[in-house]
Amino acid sequence: MINKTYHKYIIIGSTIIATLLIASEDTDVGRIWHSYSIFAQQIFFGILTLDFIFRIKKSIRKNKLNFYLKSFSGIIDFIAVVPFVLTFFNSELSNNIKTIFGILSFLKIARFSDALVIFKNVIINERKSLLASLYLMILLTFFLSTILYFVERDINPNGFSSIISSMWWSTITLASGGYGDVAPITVIGKLMAVIAAIVGLGMFALPAGVLINGFAQELARIKYVTGWNLVAKVPIFGDLDKGTISNIARLLFLKRFGEDEMIIKEGDIGDSMYFILDGKVRVTNQNGDINVTLKKGDFFGEIALLKDINRTATVTATRRSEMLELTTYDFKKLIMAKPQLKKKFEEIAQERSCSYNN
Repeated sequence: MINKTYHKYIIIGSTIIATLLIASEDTDVGRIWHSYSIFAQQIFFGILTLDFIFRIKKSIRKNKLNFYLKSFSGIIDFIAVVPFVLTFFNSELSNNIKTIFGILSFLKIARFSDALVIFKNVIINERKSLLASLYLMILLTFFLSTILYFVERDINPNGFSSIISSMWWSTITLASGGYGDVAPITVIGKLMAVIAAIVGLGMFALPAGVLINGFAQELARIKYVTGWNLVAKVPIFGDLDKGTISNIARLLFLKRFGEDEMIIKEGDIGDSMYFILDGKVRVTNQNGDINVTLKKGDFFGEIALLKDINRTATVTATRRSEMLELTTYDFKKLIMAKPQLKKKFEEIAQERSCSYNN
């Protein structure tokens, strides 16, 4: 069985190479090396076909075949199979279909990109707002095209011979300010051009605003879900109810530290504590009587916060680590709202103090 990471990179690499081979078929190099290009396409699209078969078998085992075939990923996986079959045919129609489906196969990479998944979710969630924006843009285009047609058709028949031909000018003016190949001559026509240019800025800002708002909401949702899952993994929060975990998740900040990076220094003012999600840290002090290693699930920095004193030890990451940071202000809010947590922190802090002294 191929490791999931290797499988991911094999599929991404095969998709990129196969798409490039398809895109370069009509170049001079593609024509010279045509037979070799076809052979390479059969190999790389063949890998994508095997991936499709593998996913079908996997979905059958989980009784999710119908769901998979109707999903976006399933449709794209099927599209990536079509070019492999068409490489064995040599006709203009098959080559054209192969080119179209081969380029569309590039969407297969979307499965492995969190950014593209977020973009897809935003498009789906904001589809009604985007369609409403598109409707307004089309309506405005028709409106301007109709006015310019009646105003300019007699004086400027080459550029405004019909409403449909006038739509070229309307679309380009709304989008960018015009190319200059078609321009109104009359005073009313020029006035409409100015209005179209100004309104066009607002019209294209409308869907952009919808997308920005959609991205902000989606990122906030992901941050909340991720934070909730991270907090739930911390042992000291394990017996808390879901509502409390949700409240704590909003207080914590994700922090990452590299190997040998100092996290807190002995003698500094204590302004936060940390919960280790992944990695290891070493706790030491100047006297040399503290030398402790903490790992995933542990926390540190609470003594300075509980006793309102400076840091009693230095903490350094022994390898790349990921942690949740809780500031002093939020720590005090938390223990006031949940006295049982304060008791837990105090008990663990007392145990550590005793072990350090011994």
